[in-house]
Amino acid sequence: MTVNRKKDVTDFGFTKIRFLYDPDEYFYFPGLYRSFDEGFLQPVYFKRQVLFKYDNTPGNRVKFASTTYGTIDAEDNYISFGINRHGNVVMWLGDIAKLPESEQYYLRSENIPSDHALGSEFYDGQIELVFTPKTKEDKLFSLRSIFLDKCLTRFGVSFGHLEAEAFDLALSFNPPLVDTLKERRHVADTLNKIYLESLDSSALGKVVTSLGAKSPGTGSLKQLQTILQTIAPNDDIGTLMSPLYVLYDLRVVYSHLTRGAIPSQLLAVTKRLDLAPDASLADIYAKLTDGLVDTFTGMVKVVDPSFLA
Repeated sequence: MTVNRKKDVTDFGFTKIRFLYDPDEYFYFPGLYRSFDEGFLQPVYFKRQVLFKYDNTPGNRVKFASTTYGTIDAEDNYISFGINRHGNVVMWLGDIAKLPESEQYYLRSENIPSDHALGSEFYDGQIELVFTPKTKEDKLFSLRSIFLDKCLTRFGVSFGHLEAEAFDLALSFNPPLVDTLKERRHVADTLNKIYLESLDSSALGKVVTSLGAKSPGTGSLKQLQTILQTIAPNDDIGTLMSPLYVLYDLRVVYSHLTRGAIPSQLLAVTKRLDLAPDASLADIYAKLTDGLVDTFTGMVKVVDPSFLA
């Protein structure tokens, strides 16, 4: 005997715009169904690019609590989202319905059929109320997001650019498991692209000028240091930002490093990290990321002294 099950095509009616979704998920995934506001917690899936429009539109901001969980602040509305193991964005239908119709049309343009991969930090936090401890990488990326948001609030200028690339790199990046020259180059290059090359030198220069300051260099790090020193003249900004300079130097070192003797530039890097000259990649990575967490925490506090880490 065969049984043919008719596919559920329920339209929960939250929006006039018909989004693509699979009602079976609402009825069968634990924790989604409820006897009121039926369909509110229906998962709706989108291409990851859906986030980039919000990140480049005045009045909108994308904030990351981790690399796979965040919120979109769209003027008078905000909406939580998650990113699943396939790299797709997930939101609740009921939250989408709260957005202006024009925003819903935009979301629909990036809407995709369900990939049925709801398991994520988003699901764990919103439904299971289980918040997994943040990895060091998630904490660092979250602090970067907070820092850029605080700078935008204070100076009215976004200090970040190439956000799509930085986000993609952060999402796919994993801590090093092997210690090879290739892996050292990859780690240094990727961290540089996320945390240094994504700084907008032009925007930083405009803020330096608006503050009546003068930067000793045109690079983004020197300009950022000038801004922070100008608004916090009594703080040791040079020491605070040291891990960012170490990261820059590390990329330069590994870009030219060959097998053999340890060059003087790498000796300088390991010395500043308080490590032995022949330190392993795991030790260098751990020290550097710890330092970067402290750096971004401190820079946020400089921009917004009321911030509590």
